[in-house]
Order: sequence, then structure tokens, then C-alpha cells
Amino acid sequence: MRRNKAFTLIELLVVIAIIAILAAILFPVFAQAKAAAKKTAAISNSKQNALATLMYIDNNDDTFPQSAYFEVNGTTKNLVSAYDAIYPYTKNVDIFKDPADPEAIKWDQILANTSIVPGGPWLSPQKIARAGVGLNFALFEDPGIPPTVGDADPVRSSGSISDPVGTVMFYSADYTAKGVANKYKNQYGAQFTTRGGNAFYLTPPVGFNRYNFAGSPRHSGSLVINFADGHAAAKNATANLPGTGPDTTTTANTVVNCYNLPFDLNGIPDTVGEPKD
Repeated sequence: MRRNKAFTLIELLVVIAIIAILAAILFPVFAQAKAAAKKTAAISNSKQNALATLMYIDNNDDTFPQSAYFEVNGTTKNLVSAYDAIYPYTKNVDIFKDPADPEAIKWDQILANTSIVPGGPWLSPQKIARAGVGLNFALFEDPGIPPTVGDADPVRSSGSISDPVGTVMFYSADYTAKGVANKYKNQYGAQFTTRGGNAFYLTPPVGFNRYNFAGSPRHSGSLVINFADGHAAAKNATANLPGTGPDTTTTANTVVNCYNLPFDLNGIPDTVGEPKD
């Protein structure tokens, strides 16, 4: 009589156990590799945005683009942002996104929400819908959107930047609370609340005051930042970026740190520590 060969139950259980052990070992490795790839892509995108900004500066009298200004043509209402300004030099809307969180800043929804940007709904002339990077508002000034009459900030020239290597341009950022407030509160001890239903507000020490576009350490605890000289790098959320300047939100103009990672990356070393906007 012929006997059919087959695995015993114990042998099958041993094989399953081995596969489970290998999966437990390899899955975290795959996840780390995926996260590292997203960080590399984000740094590459940030580098391209930095170079596009430098090309814009070369073609526009040595001045940085405004963070935003209004442009009304008949019934069309455009809000021209720094994203729109540098887009012609890359022709790519995807490099404004962060691969680790493509929905971080829902730019088209922000422009369409009249409670966030009064007088709208507004449109992006380059049809930019999503972004993952915030702007250093001390660098990309907004004379086209003064907070009060007579309080507009003039555009910056690249020649006025004393430390381009250490001056932040764009950085990994969030706009909406998106559930990150409690995570950051637990991790860093910072206090958050919502503002307008869309933004989260940080209440840390003096000179550390972000309403919108707070830095987001989404790359394994680090942020991707590009600088005014064109280079880009990933910085740990607890890193110390040097540079101080006056806090222009106060009448005393107290000298404060320009950058307080991970949330506040607005300022220009030796010029302004905390901008008014």
C-alpha cells in the first residue's frame, strides 16, 4: 500500500511561527526604509523650491516673493502666494507637498474659506491645491496684506540677509490641528487650542508665537528645512538653530531666538526674532 507524504500539524505550526518571527523582524525595517525614502524625497523637493526662489530673486530686483497678495480681475479673485510666485521656475505643484503628509496644508480650502482669508473665496492662479511646507513670514513679507492700515511690511532683499546659510525659507509645516495638538502637547509640553476651526495656536515662552503654519516634525522626529543660500536639510525637532533678533510683536523689541524648533521657524538672524505676522 502506497503512503502519501504530508506535513504534520506540528511541522506546519513551526513554519507559521518562523514566518511570523521573520515578519515581526522585517516589517519595522520596511517601515523605516519607507520613511527614509519619504524624507529623502522631501529634502529633494525642498531643495528644488529653494533654487526656484533664488531664480525668482535673480529675476525680480534681488527681492524675495511676497508671502501673498490679492489680485482681482473682474469676477476672478486670486490670492497670489509665494507658492504661485516660484511655480513658473519648476512647473511642478507636487514639490510643494510633503510625501509624509500630502494633505498637511489644504491650500485651496484655506483660500476658499472666507473666515480665514477675508473677502474671498480666493483662488490660486497656479491652481495649487495642497502643500506641506510653511513660509518664514519674516523673509516672505506681505506688504499686500497689511494687518492694519499703515502697518504693511516691505519686501525683503537678499542683500539685506546677513546670514543666508542660517536663514530659514521653507519648512515642514501643518495648518490644521488635525489631531496633532494633543500629540505635541504631550511630547513637548506646549499648549494648543484651535483658532477659526482650522489653525492651532502655540502658547510657549515670549518670542515663540505661531498662529498658522507651525513646524511639523513628521519625518521620524525631524523637519525638512531649506535656507536662503539654497541648501536643504532635515533637522531634529529639538535642534538648536542659532540666531537672535528683536521681537517686533512687542513695543520693547525684546531680543529673542529667531527659531524655536519644532514649531516656530519665523525670523531672520540679526534682523528680526519674531515678526509681527
